[in-house]
Amino acid sequence: MIRKTQEWIDLLATHLRRGLDLLGRTSGDIDAQPWVRKYIYSTAGHIVLDSAVAAASLVVAFLLRFEGRPPRSEVHRMWLMLPFLVMARVGANHCLRIYKRVWCYVSIPDAVRIYVAVTAVSAIMLILRLTLAGIVASLALPLGIIALDYMLASAGMVGVRVIRRITYEKVRRENQDIGSVVEQRRALLIGAGAAGIMTVREIRTRRDLGIEICGFVDDDKTKCGNVIHNVTVLGGIDELPRLIQEHQVDQAIITMAAPTRKTVRKIMDLCKTARVPLQIIPGLYEILLNRVKVSKLRPVEIEDLLGRDTIDVQTWLDTTKIHYHQKKILVTGAAGSIGRELCRQLLVLEPQQLVMLDKDENSMFEALWEFRLSGTNRKTELIPVIADLRMAARLERTLAAHRPNIVFHAAAYKHVPLMEANAAEAIVNNVAGTLELLKSCRTHDVDRCVMVSTDKAVNPTSIMGATKRIAELLFQAQALNANGRCKYSCVRFGNVLGSRGSVIPAFREQIRKGGPVTVTDPRMVRYFMTIPEAAQLIIQAGALGQKGEIFLLDMGDPVKIVDLAEDMIRLSGIVPYEDMEITFVGIRPGEKLCEQLLIAEEGTTATKFDKIYVAPPVDYDWRHLDEWVELLIRAAHAGDEAGIRRILTDMDIGFQMSEFSVVQSVSASEATATDRHQLHFPFRRELHLTGRATVSEQQLS
Repeated sequence: MIRKTQEWIDLLATHLRRGLDLLGRTSGDIDAQPWVRKYIYSTAGHIVLDSAVAAASLVVAFLLRFEGRPPRSEVHRMWLMLPFLVMARVGANHCLRIYKRVWCYVSIPDAVRIYVAVTAVSAIMLILRLTLAGIVASLALPLGIIALDYMLASAGMVGVRVIRRITYEKVRRENQDIGSVVEQRRALLIGAGAAGIMTVREIRTRRDLGIEICGFVDDDKTKCGNVIHNVTVLGGIDELPRLIQEHQVDQAIITMAAPTRKTVRKIMDLCKTARVPLQIIPGLYEILLNRVKVSKLRPVEIEDLLGRDTIDVQTWLDTTKIHYHQKKILVTGAAGSIGRELCRQLLVLEPQQLVMLDKDENSMFEALWEFRLSGTNRKTELIPVIADLRMAARLERTLAAHRPNIVFHAAAYKHVPLMEANAAEAIVNNVAGTLELLKSCRTHDVDRCVMVSTDKAVNPTSIMGATKRIAELLFQAQALNANGRCKYSCVRFGNVLGSRGSVIPAFREQIRKGGPVTVTDPRMVRYFMTIPEAAQLIIQAGALGQKGEIFLLDMGDPVKIVDLAEDMIRLSGIVPYEDMEITFVGIRPGEKLCEQLLIAEEGTTATKFDKIYVAPPVDYDWRHLDEWVELLIRAAHAGDEAGIRRILTDMDIGFQMSEFSVVQSVSASEATATDRHQLHFPFRRELHLTGRATVSEQQLS
């Protein structure tokens, strides 16, 4: 019996191979026939094929069980059972909606559904055989036939669909090859996790990309030597130069979901040594939001080297959605860099209404066009409002019409040198505009109000920094007067990579024009964060505020601006100081060499969210704050810039008109220490108001 069974299996395998080979050679011609699409690939065609498979499975099961010579009585039983079994299998498939599935895209979930349907019918056959065989003779099937029929039906129904998928993929690849003249490049994928697997799948469906995958590289030793989706894990990251040479690699691709900047820099240096170009897939956050495809590869950019470790996207969604889902939200400065990114990410949280307020009509048009074109969220009503915060009546009408539950205040002038030259305008916009917004929020019962602030508000040496510090005080004063009706808070962080007017776009433009790249001072140090990271943390922190707290975002390690310029030049394939000069033009009015660090154990408390710390409000003479602000606004309207600076000094907000702050006496080597604990800057709760005692958290609650 065993020999006979083996002969049957060999014969079946031979014919199957011949059939697949013939199908592969003629699949394109077959698919092109109209009658094939009309009849074979239709639902009726699928039912006929499944019926044929079910019938053939039972017949073959009988032949195998009785070595090709079933007794006459068993043949009679088979013909009696056949129509009922076929109808049962087709009915089970219909109940599980298997005929709604497109065969050319069949996948594991589809196969599971088929196995469930086949198992259900075979289980019923087995139950009937064990319980009613003595009553109905035709049900007395040998148990071996039931088992063989189950295996053959499962394999057959899945098999015909897999064959359809194979022929479809083959025809599609052939069509792509005919229409594509892209030269194939051998690529090494660095990262064999979920993002790496997504990349493999998409590259294989996109032959037009011209990428031939050589293998994976991953530091996980348990994966080394394993094969994932027919791609071998060849070794670790440290072995990159050897692997690139051995496998004749033309390019490397970072396929990690959230690589750390140190890892990216290490990979970049190794690829530079091996003289192969390096690309990186988009961040997993962008992929999950359907903003880009995995295959949208791009060169490694300066943001990849400076951005902090990315937050966990799913955790972020889980912890924030509850606070913003189905709420009415207003964002001021919605067309700016940070305001627009705030709107992007708020849309993911599905608020009921998003009111986008800005005075720049062109930027507002671009933002609206982007959001409506992307189709990320069609449930949220987008309302554009062109308005100036300083126009109290217009602001009142806007809040009265839309009644927002939550307000994010991101509108402000932010360029330090420009505001030094236009102090009056900075006061009117950043201070008077904030004051009008707070009045409207109080009038219209806003539940939560969050202000986007800056590290330049700490002991400010610039007009812009001083205006942001006063805006923070106005928020805290409003929180104290609100008696818990509305929750106010401020979120303070450092420089944002890629925002309009930031140093990164300026350097890129200078490099594009052939240099030189201009840096203010070789000792200049800053903290950097990407726009998406900043917006994610602002939204998280906004859910925590209660009574005017200032939330501080962990900005990572400091970066020397001159090092930033050198890295950007190298990423452009140019050697700094040889092919392109870096010139030092001197510190501009209002700038510091080093912004004071915001994150430290002293004076701040960790929150439930990673990378977010909270500092309670400091004490201030709140009774006279309104008087100071009124004097300041009067001086601004009068154009008295000397008076503005005098008032700012007298307000005791730490404002110093000198070009340098205390921390600027620190040497450049100290300022760029990788461990922030090596920087002996004065971290105190009194940092915000030097010389004043702080109030305890109990006094504020």
